[in-house]
Amino acid sequence: MNIKKLFNNEAGVSPIVATLVLVVVAIAGAAAVGTILGSFSSDVSSSASAEGAAAGASTQLLIAGSSTVQPVSELLAKDFMKQNSGIKVTVQAGGSGAGITSAKLGIVDIGASSEDVDTITAYPELQKHQIGASAVVLIGNGIGNATGTVPSKAQIKTLFESADANGKVSDANLTTAGFNTTGSGATLFQRSETSGTEETFSYFIHGSSKTWMDGTKAVGKSGNAGVLAAVESTTNSIGFVDFGFAESSTGVVILPVDTMTTTVKKDVKSGIKATLKGETSTFPSGLTRPLLYLTNGAPSTIEKSFIDFATQPAQKGYFTQVGYFSMYDIL
Repeated sequence: MNIKKLFNNEAGVSPIVATLVLVVVAIAGAAAVGTILGSFSSDVSSSASAEGAAAGASTQLLIAGSSTVQPVSELLAKDFMKQNSGIKVTVQAGGSGAGITSAKLGIVDIGASSEDVDTITAYPELQKHQIGASAVVLIGNGIGNATGTVPSKAQIKTLFESADANGKVSDANLTTAGFNTTGSGATLFQRSETSGTEETFSYFIHGSSKTWMDGTKAVGKSGNAGVLAAVESTTNSIGFVDFGFAESSTGVVILPVDTMTTTVKKDVKSGIKATLKGETSTFPSGLTRPLLYLTNGAPSTIEKSFIDFATQPAQKGYFTQVGYFSMYDIL
C-alpha cells in the first residue's frame, strides 16, 4: 500500500481511512509498519518554502493525533491554506497516542498531542512545539453536587472504581462521592483510545498513574466529542473532556473537584487561565496541559512555516473560539 499516495490524494483524505491508518500505527510495531510504509518520509519537501509552495501545485501537509488539538488545527489549516493557495493541509484525529507514534514513525508531518511528551529519553527522535494550552474538566448530565460539597480526588477515584460491567454506579456510590442522586444511579464514561485528556485526568485523580482509568469499567467513547455526546445524551451520567468541549455545550454542567469552587463556565475559564499563568487560582494545576505539535527531528521548512503561523498573535482568536489558550494568553 502506498500510504504517501493515499494521503496526497487531491480529493482529500477519507476520515475513515486516515483514522484506520492511525489505529494501525497505534497498535503495530515499528518494524512491521516500516515494512509497509517503505520509503514514506515525514518531510513533505525539505527545500520548499510556504511562499514557493504557494506558487507550485500540490505541497501536502498532514497533521494528526489529539482530538483536543484537532478543532484549533482545523481552523488554523483553513486560514493557512487561504493564505498559501498551493499548500493542502489535512487534519485528522486519532488520539494523542496515535499522534506521538505516527510522528515518530514519519507517517504524518506533524503529530498532535494534548499531553506533555518526553523528548529526552522516551522519544528522542521527536521535537515538540507548544502552540497553546488547555485543561480537563469533569462534566455531568442530571448530576449535581450536594450542597456545600466538592468531591476530593480520592472520592472521584473510588466512584470510577465502583462502576459495574455496564459502567454504572449506584446512588450510594454517588452519595459517598458528594453528588446529588435521583434514584437511578449514573453511567460513567471515559476515553476508548490512548488520550492525553484521559492521561491528564488519570494522573490527577490517581496521583501517580497515567493509565489508572484503563482499569475502570467506565464506558469508553472515542475522542472528546464522543465522550461529550455520550454524556449529553445520557441522563444521569458523568465523564471528563477538555474544557473547550464543555464550554460549547448546553447539555452538560461542569462538576467541581478537589480545590474548585465554581461551576460557572466563564469563571472556570478565568481560573484555568490564571493557573496557566502561574497566578493564584482555585483551578487545579494538575488538570491543565500543553497543546503540542510534534515533528520527527527538526521541522522541514513547510512544517516550520505552519507551526510559526499557528503561534502568531494573529491566530489567538482561533484558540479563544474553541475554548483554548494561545501562547499569548498564558505568557
